[in-house]
Amino acid sequence: MALANRQGVLRPVDLAPLGIQAEVLRRLLARGLIKKIGRGRYVPAGMRLDPPLVWAGVARAVPNGVLCLRSALTLHKVMSMPLEPVDLAIERRAARPRLAEPSLWIARMGDAAFTEGVEVRVLHGVAVQVYSLEKTLADVFKFRNKIGPHLAVDALRAALQRNQVHLDTLRHYARICRVERIMQPYLDALVTPLS
Repeated sequence: MALANRQGVLRPVDLAPLGIQAEVLRRLLARGLIKKIGRGRYVPAGMRLDPPLVWAGVARAVPNGVLCLRSALTLHKVMSMPLEPVDLAIERRAARPRLAEPSLWIARMGDAAFTEGVEVRVLHGVAVQVYSLEKTLADVFKFRNKIGPHLAVDALRAALQRNQVHLDTLRHYARICRVERIMQPYLDALVTPLS
């Protein structure tokens, strides 16, 4: 239990180096001391199932994935989005993660579009990779036809109104994501009134 409280999200793999068999997890689950949040992922029973806990569980299950798009907007407190699906970026050629729950929306990215702008946040004791706000805004425009063009504009407007965006950094990521020309008219319209 001390390990579960310390790590936040516990997997059977975490027990092996300590000489603890996976059967211990089944006993703790049967006694109601831990709860299962997904295949092979457990948390202390008293933990509330909130977005950071769900994202921590996904990060433990898919360590090379990066939280992106709607989930990243929620983490950055720009917009409040539904808990599921969890938006996760994976490398273009990587195998699709097999998670029964939570449901995932996968964004495949390659090269600098995948590797740049990654930040690490510690949620419930788990290191969760997430794109920076500026990279997330560029990605939302890149995937606008799949997640909705209105969402891209609303997210940009909300972030600009809160003075959370560094414009040079945003333009850098817009170039990487090849959406600079698409974003520029919106930036011109939204930034000018704020000056």
